[in-house]
Amino acid sequence: MAEPGRRSLRLGAALALAVVALFEVLALAHGVRSARRLRARVAQDAARRVEAARPALDAVLARGRGAWDEAAGAALEQGLASEVEVIDGDGSVVFSRPHVAPVAHRPGEPERRELAAGRSATALSREGPELRVLTYLPLRAGQLFRLASRAPDLEDEAREWQTVLLGHAAALSALALAVVLVLWPRGAPAAAASDGALTAYEVAMGRLRDRGQELSDRYQEQTERMEARLRELEAMARAGELTAGIVHEVRNGLGTIVGYARLLERGAREKGSKEARAILDECATLETVVRRFTDFVKLEKLQLADTDLGALAARVVARERHGHEAVTARLLGLDTPVVVRADEELLERALENVVRNAVQAAAAGGGHVELRAERGPNAVALHVEDDGPGLADDHPGHVRPFYTTRPGGLGLGLPLARKIVLLHGGELSLERRVPKGARVVLRLPADGPAR
Repeated sequence: MAEPGRRSLRLGAALALAVVALFEVLALAHGVRSARRLRARVAQDAARRVEAARPALDAVLARGRGAWDEAAGAALEQGLASEVEVIDGDGSVVFSRPHVAPVAHRPGEPERRELAAGRSATALSREGPELRVLTYLPLRAGQLFRLASRAPDLEDEAREWQTVLLGHAAALSALALAVVLVLWPRGAPAAAASDGALTAYEVAMGRLRDRGQELSDRYQEQTERMEARLRELEAMARAGELTAGIVHEVRNGLGTIVGYARLLERGAREKGSKEARAILDECATLETVVRRFTDFVKLEKLQLADTDLGALAARVVARERHGHEAVTARLLGLDTPVVVRADEELLERALENVVRNAVQAAAAGGGHVELRAERGPNAVALHVEDDGPGLADDHPGHVRPFYTTRPGGLGLGLPLARKIVLLHGGELSLERRVPKGARVVLRLPADGPAR
């Protein structure tokens, strides 16, 4: 009777494990359906917004190639997309604004049917960790007008789904192993069964180990990047301490030189007076250099308050265009309040350095500057673009103190702006703009820097 009793216990345990496995499968299926519904809802929302704006877009696009830029500007201003492109029938991009979207998507059969009927078509495209919603509008000669926009909600959902899927896979593997061990009959064949079960277990654990190693490598990479950033900050702190003393001594020397030059100017003849004036001019230049360098290295204390980026940007642009009235400036996405928690005075100083560079570059190039705000769930990105000559061929590709190509420039404008943005817990990046010009992106947390 003992053997039938043990067999009944094994069957009962196997049944319980099977029920748990069934619930795991149902939870997995529910997660898949939820992810599909979320993707469909995001795509439908994007399609609905584009369809609402389509009559106005079609009216502009009907004027042909010369109106592409106007249509793209309208789409960006209304928040329909973050990248706008025109694509040929072979998939090549013939127009983009503000830059080519990092996607390699081409319309599939369902999208082609919608486009052939004159309707818009919406699809999702993923490149690495970024996921975008793509909406296609048909143009003449088989070309397509593509609106691409980031989908942060879907990106967060995809990252969470990877973790959930890993947990479900581990649970199902453990349940399958337990069922095999419970049901396999005792005796000589049990060794072979145990070997097979152990092999399956080792395979499952190997996959988990590989996933764990991947996460560990990613964590190590982030740690090394943070350590490099800390070393950079420590070096800058040491340089600041050293140069603060040097600047103090230079200022003392400048004060003495200015005093003697003024005495010379007051009592000298006309020729001597001109020489004294030249000395004073050079001293004024050195004083400006010292002041800018002091602003760059000194420690700042933030006075946080709700700050409207739209009003701040309009004020800075109006001020920096003085003397460059030929340069036109556009503000997109800033017609309604874009509020962040920031030190308004410091942030205005950072933005005026960025806008000043853009206006001066545009004055030497195409003559256009554009400020565009993009709102995320927890952050705001402010793009400052110009169609000037762009970055030099030997430019390092990142913001670096004392690097400048402008005669008489000190190369501390963008580094000072980056320092202020970093103090706010944000990021500042410098990019090349297609087809020409440069782009500076200021990313700021909406709620201010973390404690």
